[in-house]
Amino acid sequence: MYSRSIFTLLITTLRLIYASPFPGVVIERGEDLKASYDYIVVGGGTSGLVVANRLTENPEKSVLVIEAGKLIPDDQADEILIPGNVRKAMVDPVYQWGITSQPVPTLENKTWAVDSAKIVGGGSAVNGMFFDRGSKEDYDSWEKLGNKGWGWEGLEPYFKKSETFHPPDPEQAKEFDIEYDPAAHGFTGPIQAAFPDFIYPQLKAIKDAMKKFRIPNPIDGTNGNAIGALWVTNSINPKSQTRSYAKTAYHDVAVRRSNYHLLTQQQVTKILFDKNKKATGVMFSAGAGSTQRKVSAKAEIILAAGAIHSPQLLQLSGIGPKDLLNAHGIPMIVDLPGVGSNFQEHASLINMPNYTVTIPQPYIDPALMENATYNAQALAEYKANRTGPYTAGVGNGASFLPLPLIAPHSYKSLIKSALESSTYLHPSAHSSVIAGFKKQRELLLDSFATYKVAVDEFIVDTNLQQVFALLKPLSRGFVGIGSADPFAKPVVEFRTITNPTDLAIIVESVKYARLFMASEGLRKFNPVEIYPGADVVSDEALAKVVVKALSPTFMHPACTCAMMKRELGGVVDDELKVYGVEGLRIVDASVMPLIPGSHLSSTVYAVAEKASDIIKGM
Repeated sequence: MYSRSIFTLLITTLRLIYASPFPGVVIERGEDLKASYDYIVVGGGTSGLVVANRLTENPEKSVLVIEAGKLIPDDQADEILIPGNVRKAMVDPVYQWGITSQPVPTLENKTWAVDSAKIVGGGSAVNGMFFDRGSKEDYDSWEKLGNKGWGWEGLEPYFKKSETFHPPDPEQAKEFDIEYDPAAHGFTGPIQAAFPDFIYPQLKAIKDAMKKFRIPNPIDGTNGNAIGALWVTNSINPKSQTRSYAKTAYHDVAVRRSNYHLLTQQQVTKILFDKNKKATGVMFSAGAGSTQRKVSAKAEIILAAGAIHSPQLLQLSGIGPKDLLNAHGIPMIVDLPGVGSNFQEHASLINMPNYTVTIPQPYIDPALMENATYNAQALAEYKANRTGPYTAGVGNGASFLPLPLIAPHSYKSLIKSALESSTYLHPSAHSSVIAGFKKQRELLLDSFATYKVAVDEFIVDTNLQQVFALLKPLSRGFVGIGSADPFAKPVVEFRTITNPTDLAIIVESVKYARLFMASEGLRKFNPVEIYPGADVVSDEALAKVVVKALSPTFMHPACTCAMMKRELGGVVDDELKVYGVEGLRIVDASVMPLIPGSHLSSTVYAVAEKASDIIKGM
């Protein structure tokens, strides 16, 4: 009787064990890995965690994610999770690779920090939390470049799939006149999209002033009509008023599954291929001088290292421009000239022109947060109630402006000049890359003549200072290796405003902004320009001032492994497969052929969600 009870208990226990999935594993030592997995995802950032989560929905498929950065536990992540800390998180070197660009000749030979997050969650952990989408034409242009299914209609379901939209509180919606289109949003996705508890009241006054200035005022820019002055949600969980990002939304779900492994603080140094050019595994290491280890993939390697490191790793592995590989003694697997080419960023201009302003009651001066007592009170309010200024990140208002709006008298001549001019590409650009750029330029300039695409993001911040971003650059940079050492930093050439049309558009943006700052709707703030001064008016004089103040980055690196035809300098096809090899795909921002006129995070989520379905054969 006793033996039968023990036997019954043992059988019951075993049934419970085998019926319940073991939790996934976060691994810190390479020697603790399995020898092989079905899929290896290189990079545990925004796109990598999306794809790993979706692939592990099938319990029969094992996935290993390898991430060079750390996994920050939520109880140690106040700088990341608290929206009011967003400006600190964006620039904290702890979360970055620490890459410095090459000198930018067109920007007085200055060098710049290159945004490339090194943390589980990637850029979604440290970005400005703006959760907007580009215009319909932004994505339709991808399809026009030969990428079937990658236009607005093909991507819109994946924008929705990634999102749980939380409508604003009715009182907040009424106070700020926030409207939205429910049909444009998802309501069951992993990323929480909402308005924060606290919005600075002057943002409503600024948006009203834009409306009076005849800037278009669409109901909801997420429905493909992202042109004009918009209210923009943040990637924020409204229940906790904390950042919603790839780690909390995708990793924290996948880690409950036994078929999901995450290896942190290890850098992939090389992709391995067999004699048939099939990707079979990767080499990885904790750093220079540490042991190099190998892990194999039975199905595919999925590259999600971002727009800076994905081209670097391809080149280190023998896929890239032949001359570059030969120069560094790297055996060539595939001569693929587009790897590292087509680099696009949103060059930005902050507080130029610069104004003195008065922020009268009932508006709230954000400079109060610099007062230690006020700041401490605001933080205490946030921690106690999840209310107040610490729920606000970089803001919720922006305008996305087309060229005919900001330059009604000169846009046609700007387009004509750009069409007839040189390509201004990198001196080493391959003929296929040149052909691809010419196709891109044709599409871009056609769209520049319409109200369908924004060329300028114009933000008037809570302190009434201005931010500009050049959304549709014609200049193209390059990302490449500087040596065969995988631990050497990649060589990043922004090549900002090498195409003079870009500078001309920025000058037109500044002129338009000056008119807005002098408009009736902003008189209550008494803006007075102090730099460069009202006497600086000619295009030539403004261009000189812009060059001194312009940054080559808005922390939006993209497009270095473009999804285009191979004969147009493309690196991946419309199934995201790397040309010339088998078993290797790319799923991050590097595959975008043209940078959208928006902040990038929601687009990266959509690309990765669509990529997951493609990989699964759906």
